[in-house]
Amino acid sequence: MFYPVHLNLQNRKCLVVGGGTVAERKVVAMLISGGVVTVISPDSTELLDFLADNGTIRLIRREYRSRDTVGYFLVCAATNTTSINTSVYQTAHIKNRIALVNVVDVIPQCTFAAASVVTDGEIVISISTSGKSPATSRRIREYLEEKLNVASLYTLGYDYEHGQEKPVPIENQRLPYPVYLLLQNRNCVVINSENTTEIEQRIQLLQRCGAHVKCQNTNSVNLEELEDAFLVISEDHTTIDPIKKNIGSYIYECLDRPAAGTHITPKLVIDDNLIISISARTPKGLKTAERLHKSLVHQFENRGYGKFIDFLGTLRPKVLKTFSTSKERADYFENLIDCEGIDRSSTNTISVSVDNQTDKTDTCCLRLKQTDCNAECLFNWVLQGKLNKASELSERLLT
Repeated sequence: MFYPVHLNLQNRKCLVVGGGTVAERKVVAMLISGGVVTVISPDSTELLDFLADNGTIRLIRREYRSRDTVGYFLVCAATNTTSINTSVYQTAHIKNRIALVNVVDVIPQCTFAAASVVTDGEIVISISTSGKSPATSRRIREYLEEKLNVASLYTLGYDYEHGQEKPVPIENQRLPYPVYLLLQNRNCVVINSENTTEIEQRIQLLQRCGAHVKCQNTNSVNLEELEDAFLVISEDHTTIDPIKKNIGSYIYECLDRPAAGTHITPKLVIDDNLIISISARTPKGLKTAERLHKSLVHQFENRGYGKFIDFLGTLRPKVLKTFSTSKERADYFENLIDCEGIDRSSTNTISVSVDNQTDKTDTCCLRLKQTDCNAECLFNWVLQGKLNKASELSERLLT
């Protein structure tokens, strides 16, 4: 499980290595969250060129160099070259001790994972499956966009009104930047004077994510432990202020004054590895966020989504070996969830259609719109414990 945080990127330096559509989406998310963005790539999309021309981003039109990551708060590698992405991770995180580093589609080389995000400019909702099922995350995002009539970050930066994609300016909306931290075996420090409910919740969440948690008293802070910490949580911001330079990670949360930290922990909806986080940009949105949180808890917690995501996660190692490109892997999971080419008229057998004229089956609803759906599909098989049937289908589509 990943640890959900909403980062404060206001005026913080962010680096994106790569100039394609994936890099473009990263840049858009950083800009609306107030990040000061630099892009390094010999090639770039139309939108990135537009943003560079109007001074919104700094675009360096060349290949990445090892010294490029120095001085950044957050670094993302989004090129199509594995060796370049690996080099970015090694120099940024291992050599330069930058805590927040993401290599697209390579979880072992990430300290954080990006999230599917929707926003109406006031409320920010992010969805993560802890890297186990991006396809499920995308479907939940699209469902929430429709249900709540909110926008996806995928649509920002372009004008679609006249049937054409035309780049448009992107403004700093002062929104938080949602990410999910990979805390397995990482050192985290909690500084407090008493064990409040909020502190206990943070500790439990850290431990659930596999972190090594050390607790310190506000009156006797051990600076050596802070130097090795990846994340620090303090109940009092006045404790953090004098020792910021000793926090090697430079990722810290102040419970008494959220704006004083590098991030906040949002309201959470958790069903195993499905994590939906919700936060508001202003006090005005807090009541809306509270109502939405209660609604999503009822819809998603203990409804089988975590179990379904875990099943898909068990398939990823074999899928990685079978398919060489990220697109092929994504297509496999989309087809699997939708039972593409599968005859579902019989509840006892699975047969794969070889007729090229066979129409695509309806998109699986994942019980998002029909909570009582009992269709013969992968989602319901997993929920009903029919794992042999689900496994048989997954194997058939691998061949």
